[in-house]
Amino acid sequence: MSRAEIALFLSGLFFGGMLDHAILAVLHLENTPYGVHVGVAGNWAFAGIDFLIATAGYALYRRLSPRSNG
Repeated sequence: MSRAEIALFLSGLFFGGMLDHAILAVLHLENTPYGVHVGVAGNWAFAGIDFLIATAGYALYRRLSPRSNG
């Protein structure tokens, strides 16, 4: 597995985490998907952090992946 593929995998992993936290925050639930009490603002914060990591991972994937001429 190449570094670009690892970056893409991690990007998807954190994007899924962002969705989990955002859904919990919209539903006004105060626990993480793992049952840790962080409050609604905490879920929004985790969603934002996960989004930043997912975006960085995808940008790294784009930078590391070979360019195609097609």
